[in-house]
Amino acid sequence: MTNVAQVEQSLKHILEDRANLLARETGCIERQRKFSGADLLQTLVFGWLSHPEASLETLASVATLREIEVTDTAVHKRFTQACAHFLHAILEEMTGVVVEADRQVPLELVNRFEAIMLEDSSTVALPNELVTCWQGCGGAPGEGHAAVKLHVRWELKRGGLQGPKLTPGRTSDRSSPLKEELLPAGSLYIADLGYLDWGSIAARRAAGSYTLTRAQARTLYWTVEGKPLKLDPLLPRQVGQTKELWVRVADEHRYLMRLLIIRVPEEVAKRRRADLETEALRRNRPLRQRAWELADWTILLTDAPAHLLSLQEALVLLRERWQMELLYKLWKQYGRIDDWRTENPWRILCELYAKLIGLLLQHWLVILFAWQDEQRSLVKLAQVVRDAACSLLEALAGNGSLDSAFQSIQHRMRSGCQMNKRKKHPNSTQLLQRRSTGWVLDP
Repeated sequence: MTNVAQVEQSLKHILEDRANLLARETGCIERQRKFSGADLLQTLVFGWLSHPEASLETLASVATLREIEVTDTAVHKRFTQACAHFLHAILEEMTGVVVEADRQVPLELVNRFEAIMLEDSSTVALPNELVTCWQGCGGAPGEGHAAVKLHVRWELKRGGLQGPKLTPGRTSDRSSPLKEELLPAGSLYIADLGYLDWGSIAARRAAGSYTLTRAQARTLYWTVEGKPLKLDPLLPRQVGQTKELWVRVADEHRYLMRLLIIRVPEEVAKRRRADLETEALRRNRPLRQRAWELADWTILLTDAPAHLLSLQEALVLLRERWQMELLYKLWKQYGRIDDWRTENPWRILCELYAKLIGLLLQHWLVILFAWQDEQRSLVKLAQVVRDAACSLLEALAGNGSLDSAFQSIQHRMRSGCQMNKRKKHPNSTQLLQRRSTGWVLDP
């Protein structure tokens, strides 16, 4: 979807019609007394969107915007297993809709590709009582047994978001539920090493799209002709020096890719080695010796040709994968999806689902009204949506025009919602415009 009318229609359909139907199908609403499915859903979604730390009393107050008079106790009693199933079903309806900007972001490097797709995941720890719903990876005794993993793909040209798709916390990134989603021909796929899968890379290339990834420390290389190739003699010795050549990788596939190497400053290497030590201690595992040895270099692999993606441009675009980290930070730090004021496991699960629904709506509005501004600040734009959440709720309840509420949001997003430009440490858009990182290299 690319226009306001379509988004309005989808919101009314999911948050009203589908909400009432699914509430009955899941057993969340058996006999309507105070709350209908739409009443309950919108009270929770917009209540927590406007006040991520909302109490039961605050939610009861928000319900009055739909002319529902209830006590905080009545709200509390709604947090059941059936309510969790209901909210999860609505979340899946929401993730089935992909909203895209009607125009692509005006950045030449980004627009060389049909799409630039970032993928990443984030885990939310849950009370152990929810292990039968979402199984975690375990950990210390009594901890980590329940967790849910959020999987997201984010397209940078038009802002479309696939997901969050939810899986048990123990699911590996390589088993992402988005793995089989095809990319348009001419696209570029960027993800962290957890998603590195040579078979998927070959399949994407066969379908006409490209991949950009860091190289694993243990990666083996061959020449284009298939002869074993040692990496160490190829490594540049001076800071800033680069090396680029076509190689074959992966023992089974011997897949042809460009190997891109740059020697990084000592402070970057030190930071990487400190991170390796921290990771080894956290996981109680031996230090990864080969990764330690290669900390002085950034080593990338891509099957995109040089005329589409130079080494410096590859560094800039790989840095964009941290936009996913910023998205999850926005959801966790500001949306509070992993923070709650209760020990009731079903209320916690209901709160997680309701907050994710609200954050998806928030993302839709950012795409509709601000995506074309390459200097947009997601944090500032999110605040605009939170401020307007109750106005949206009133409009859906019939106490105002949804179109007018959207116009007010759009008007506010036009001013004061940009990132600050920086000279010493350029922001993401500045780097994309320059197509060069300087020494702003990610560890």
